[in-house]
Amino acid sequence: MATTVPNLAPDQVATAGARIVDYIHGPIISSSDLDAHLALFAAFGLREVGRVQRSDAQVRAIWGVCGHSCEEVALETPGSRFGLRLVRFSPGSDVVIRSEARGSDSEALKVIDFYAPDLPAARCAIEAAGFVFRDAVAEYDTPEGRFQEAHLWGPDGVVCALVSGEAEFFERFATVRDRLVSEPQSISGPVRDPAATIEFFRRVFGLEPIHTYGVADDSFQALVGAGSTLKVRAWNVGTNTCEPYFGVIDYGLPPGEQLSLAEVSRPAARGLIGATLVVRDIGTIVDVARGSGGTEPVEAVIPGLGLANIVTVPAPNGGWYQALQPIKSRTA
Repeated sequence: MATTVPNLAPDQVATAGARIVDYIHGPIISSSDLDAHLALFAAFGLREVGRVQRSDAQVRAIWGVCGHSCEEVALETPGSRFGLRLVRFSPGSDVVIRSEARGSDSEALKVIDFYAPDLPAARCAIEAAGFVFRDAVAEYDTPEGRFQEAHLWGPDGVVCALVSGEAEFFERFATVRDRLVSEPQSISGPVRDPAATIEFFRRVFGLEPIHTYGVADDSFQALVGAGSTLKVRAWNVGTNTCEPYFGVIDYGLPPGEQLSLAEVSRPAARGLIGATLVVRDIGTIVDVARGSGGTEPVEAVIPGLGLANIVTVPAPNGGWYQALQPIKSRTA
């Protein structure tokens, strides 16, 4: 049975700031093979909307790493403003952030969730495109109903999840609900200190937990690949439940069961590296970025999103979050 997750105590989180996020666009993936990821996400219904080449100076300014140029490709779920960005650094890295053999390791992003109204049909279509889901399918109960979840480990250790359940529930938890799969919903990863990550989202972006849940089920343990019984507590943090949000996951594993991936979860390592947020006032983030190993504001074109000021901020969960404030045309 699922367990109910209590809210964090007031002394465990910082006071929320004013919300500056317009919307969360979606995940950022550091890719060693753009064609492989384009094929994967085409199977999930996303389409390319633009690409750009960046010099080593631009990469250094945007990502804070030296000695790499990159090619960046943007994808979107048609009919929505949500999608993802692929970045292929050159030279590439030999480091892959996540290993399927250690699916429960923490302090790195792990899963991109998609809603599937008909999970068997969605799984069949995606596997017909050449991508294979793990045999284990989790089935678990929550106060909102019974859910099914299937995981696919894609190129560079990027995990895509299909989540299915009561259609009425997903009227509040997905924007696109009339296709095989929705837009990217959740960008999540396991952490050992959820309060620190929730504090980061509140302090930096003014984002609040919008939904909490818990799972204690053997089928979920098999899906994750953990060696011990999971007692999952999770907080979804974002602007609202119908748009992409961030999942802060505590697997409830005993000390020593999880390795921290914080040292390898950094550009230009390969895998699910971060996420894009479109913000209203980037100035409020600059001091935080300076004090945490992030970047100074830089002006650049983001494929599919246009000209923007960009600041990149690392978080306690191992993610690198790029805040974009669009710049209106100077001739407008």
